[in-house]
Amino acid sequence: MPGRRGRGVCRRLRGGASEDGFAALCAHLAGLHPSRYGALVDGGLVALHGVAPVADQAVALRFVAFADRLYDRSIPIVASGVGLGELFGAELLAGPHRKKYQRAVSRLAALARDGARLTAAA
Repeated sequence: MPGRRGRGVCRRLRGGASEDGFAALCAHLAGLHPSRYGALVDGGLVALHGVAPVADQAVALRFVAFADRLYDRSIPIVASGVGLGELFGAELLAGPHRKKYQRAVSRLAALARDGARLTAAA
């Protein structure tokens, strides 16, 4: 998939898994139309490191769309950094997109449980 490997986004690992830094992924998503997010995650497990709270609503909504693509494809995740429940701060959760953020956290938590089962079995 052109462009993504050169920027270090969704770096492919053995078995179709991908690994990426959270900040780099969020920056890369800004340059893509959300309809192209799915191509980033086709494959196996997605590993994200350095997950940090998101304060910018545009970044948060792009990550929600990315999380939806992961969930639609049942792609398990493993993540390091802040807990997924801390991804969207109180200010975002008090705004008009609260349900989207809550849905994304719920979906990411489910995918993280799947990722934990996969990595425990390995």
